[in-house]
Amino acid sequence: MTPTETVEAFIAHWNNGDMDAMYAMCADDIVWHNIPMEPIKGGAAMREAVDGFMGPVESCEWEIHSIAANGQTVLTERVDAFQLKNGGRAALPVMGTFEIDAEGRIAHWRDYFDMGQFQREFGGG
Repeated sequence: MTPTETVEAFIAHWNNGDMDAMYAMCADDIVWHNIPMEPIKGGAAMREAVDGFMGPVESCEWEIHSIAANGQTVLTERVDAFQLKNGGRAALPVMGTFEIDAEGRIAHWRDYFDMGQFQREFGGG
């Protein structure tokens, strides 16, 4: 699988709700950094953070608008949309950077987005 195919499959697992398959695509020592927040380090911490975030989320509908790769690094421009359990919907424009390790797993994942918009979309601001 190419690095681009890896990222596309990773996002497809989010959209399909197949979280175990999504986690399997990540290195055990992954660093996930939503840039406005503190980085999350390690697979167990990532799983805990995702579980907490997904509590009010019914489903994901991430749409990639642009994707580019340079070696093992993949850049995405996308809108991450979420159908919420309360019937609402939240959507957030995101620029993402994924670094793929020698085993073909995601070792570093950084997402850049506007925290104020995130809070408004998810009802926290």
